[in-house]
Amino acid sequence: MEQIISDIKSQVKTYSETPVYTVQMNKQGCKMVLEMQDNVDYRMVENNGESMMLPLNAMITKSGPQTAIVKIYPKDGEEFISKYAHVKLTFYHAPNKNSRLSEYKKITEFELPAGLEEKKLPYYETKIQFAATVPFDYSKELVEAKDLKTVPNIEQKAVQKYNEIRNACENLDSLAYNKYLVHSSALVYNTTYTSTEQIEEKETSGGLLALVDPQVKKRSFTPIQNYSVQYYANGKIVALWQKNHHPILHLKGEVASSKEGSEAKPFEAGDPIFLYLPKNAEGLQVW
Repeated sequence: MEQIISDIKSQVKTYSETPVYTVQMNKQGCKMVLEMQDNVDYRMVENNGESMMLPLNAMITKSGPQTAIVKIYPKDGEEFISKYAHVKLTFYHAPNKNSRLSEYKKITEFELPAGLEEKKLPYYETKIQFAATVPFDYSKELVEAKDLKTVPNIEQKAVQKYNEIRNACENLDSLAYNKYLVHSSALVYNTTYTSTEQIEEKETSGGLLALVDPQVKKRSFTPIQNYSVQYYANGKIVALWQKNHHPILHLKGEVASSKEGSEAKPFEAGDPIFLYLPKNAEGLQVW
């Protein structure tokens, strides 16, 4: 674990400026995917209403014009987007990571148009443009990465990597799981301006990620099959998803109730895994 922490910290820099971008996401009566055109996506795909403030920095590749792609799907069991579907996104910018809430300024917003139910749409997509200025730049790494659409048998290779990660989770091998996630952990820490001391504290706190937490009993993982393939960043990143838009790396189980004598509670968790092939690397790695 010490080596993993060292590898993470080696990819994290200190910046004199720490601008922050977020989006307030509210949706009900539908499923929603928010993708940054040159990066990955975030999904709100439960059938109930959801609301959250999503930090966007980890999905911004570099400074400049940004394109957010909003994808709307019907709830499970519905064929078309219904009159009950509602989505509102409000994008904000703050000057630094320690900004007060009053310093967050609205930069753009989107609301799902009314009347879509009359068009009987199985899917709706739109794009939102805004500008961002950030001190980090991951574009060179992606430019140098392999175009996965040109890699022979890329789908089978992606399935193999997913199964490797799934096996580590099944075996409760938290060390192996954290090793797979070094780049993604470092990316989040770097784009959220986390100090090396905070990284050390978080990584050694003893808290286990849900998929490798032994407190989850009667564990059952979704097989890596019957999936959808999604490419990102002009073919430089790939991910596999369940047909219901949930992560294919998905666990079901149960956890003990906090109340003495109560029955165990059902538990579910999924981890979105995005894969890429870095320059000079021999195999797929987690972005």
